[in-house]
Amino acid sequence: MQQLFNLLDGSIRSNLRQIALSSIPGGGFYPLKQVPVIRLGDDGERGLDVCEWGFLPTWWKPSDKQPKRAAFQRQCFNARSETVDTKPTYRSAFKTRRCLLPAEKFEEKKHYFSFADQRPFAFAGLWETWHGDDGEIYTCTLLTTEPNEEVRSVGHHRMPVILQTEAEYARWLNPEIKERGPLDELMRPLADGSLEVEPIGTLF
Repeated sequence: MQQLFNLLDGSIRSNLRQIALSSIPGGGFYPLKQVPVIRLGDDGERGLDVCEWGFLPTWWKPSDKQPKRAAFQRQCFNARSETVDTKPTYRSAFKTRRCLLPAEKFEEKKHYFSFADQRPFAFAGLWETWHGDDGEIYTCTLLTTEPNEEVRSVGHHRMPVILQTEAEYARWLNPEIKERGPLDELMRPLADGSLEVEPIGTLF
């Protein structure tokens, strides 16, 4: 799934708090590029950081078969919510390194999906720190779930896990929650009819 998500101009307001994004380029964001994430700092406060989109676990090392980290990351743009707590790549981060990826819309199969009132939301994500010869690198992935009716209508079999309220953001980021039980209801598809669908115009 080659998700593209667009950052709001100015600041993420409403339930995501007022976090200035002036240092982050606007427009679309793509896998293997730098993307904005909201995560808890060491002080327990939310902060805006930048991560490379394409998860890289701490234990990954270059090998003859896979000398470049990007090859591994291409398999880790998204994490299936159904197995994220048990898959070796993600299970440690699921317990202690969850994050939010702020957005106002996403793209699948040449269609944009957004809320009718264009309100911001967040993708549920995970982040990780990897140490290599090129230094310390922060990477992330976003979680996916079964599609709702709108996403299914364009022929796609997965959709991002979308969080909408302060209560959902707080629960997802809560460092005291380390098992999937309290998070299960967050990792479900949006209700059918929740999203507006807009075909992406073709340039000739």
